[in-house]
Amino acid sequence: MAGASDAQGGRAILRMALTLAGLVLACGAAAAATPQGADGHHAARRTPVVEAVATVGPAVVSLYQGGAPGAEPGRTSLGSGFVIDAEGYILTNAHVVDAEGVPIRVHFRDGSVEVADVIRIDTRNDVALLKVASDRPLVAVDLGTSADLMVGETVIAIGNPLGNENTVTVGIVSGTLRDIRFDSPSGDRRNFRDFIQTDAAINPGNSGGPLLNIVGEVIGVSFAIKTDAEGIGYAIPIDRVRRSLIDDLSNPRTHRDVVTGLKLTGVAGGREVEVAGVAPGGPAERAGLQVGDRLLEAGGETLTWEFDFNRVLLGAAPGDEVPLVVRRRRQAERDTAGTPAPADATALPGATGFPQVLSELRIVLVLEQDESAYRFLWHSLGLQVVDHPTFYGVLVEAVDPLGAAVAVPVRPGDLIDALDGEPVDSLDDLFDHLRAKPGGAEVLLQGFRGDRGFRGTVTLPVTL
Repeated sequence: MAGASDAQGGRAILRMALTLAGLVLACGAAAAATPQGADGHHAARRTPVVEAVATVGPAVVSLYQGGAPGAEPGRTSLGSGFVIDAEGYILTNAHVVDAEGVPIRVHFRDGSVEVADVIRIDTRNDVALLKVASDRPLVAVDLGTSADLMVGETVIAIGNPLGNENTVTVGIVSGTLRDIRFDSPSGDRRNFRDFIQTDAAINPGNSGGPLLNIVGEVIGVSFAIKTDAEGIGYAIPIDRVRRSLIDDLSNPRTHRDVVTGLKLTGVAGGREVEVAGVAPGGPAERAGLQVGDRLLEAGGETLTWEFDFNRVLLGAAPGDEVPLVVRRRRQAERDTAGTPAPADATALPGATGFPQVLSELRIVLVLEQDESAYRFLWHSLGLQVVDHPTFYGVLVEAVDPLGAAVAVPVRPGDLIDALDGEPVDSLDDLFDHLRAKPGGAEVLLQGFRGDRGFRGTVTLPVTL
């Protein structure tokens, strides 16, 4: 029995040895095969989501409060943001950078840290523009459009939830045109309209980060979550953010009192800038610009979208000359002998009459001082207002965090209908009343916030 047992044990050991040898050979074969199939295996896992994150990820930043670059954490997480321009301009939510005078530290995915300056805050649309002084060109996102969103399409959120930097979540567009209420850090309850709803996980710290479509274009800015539910998050449509960026956050008129007399728009499906409007009697008209002109360069820099033009002018002052390169389409002119002109133009087929040509022009735009009611109210009160569409009075669109009206406090969405007891029916009324006041005077502002009245005293600047 012992011999049989020994024989059986020997055969078992042999089988185990052969099995182990087989495993070693199989592993060796697999190891040998892996290098040949690695590329295909890797490619099969590289989905459109992975591609989008790889492209956009380096442009997404995490924002923190306080401290100096390179300092160890002990940091308070604020939120997220994303680079929109290689020179270091960053978009985020206004409620992320609400604290005045507090340094904002920007953490990039590669581990580098910069301190950001707050260029401007638009509290009405809850967006803010920051700037870092980087010593290298930064990776920037591509802005898409929120005009053609499809309910059910895949979206990707990247951000800094709870301090977990560069977190990626995926979901769908759950709905559009959503109206929500939001309690700001200052305690205000504000209403927002026409937001994007998504089930991509958005948590505290995601605010200000990009919401992407499947091709990696930014279609929204992560904003808030519904705390009493799961899978309901909201984002600001990127078309609204883009309008705020061009008309307010980077508008040279709001920074340096500069007017151009130009209204620009991006060209659909392209990376060009077109003149959409020319103010009568303004600098642009005097320079010879026309509606339909394409701006190729400004100040020696190539323009691919409206922000490029504003960025060139952010450091400009009234009286500065800005050289422009313009492409203009027009009907070719012919002399009586039928000779087309000019020779340097590119001919285009015209439907009727003479063919159209594209001419490249060099024009100098001379910037002018803004002397409008808009400028006066911004400097005297720190308010941007428009005539209220329904009631007598003016609607507050934006408030300068350092302006005089903050002391009341006046907030975006307020209705102002009286100054020192005198009715204010319109923007012109408010302008006329204020121009009659001496610098340094105290004035009483009255109005409504929702269905509740408010009043407060404002001290005007000594020099208006």
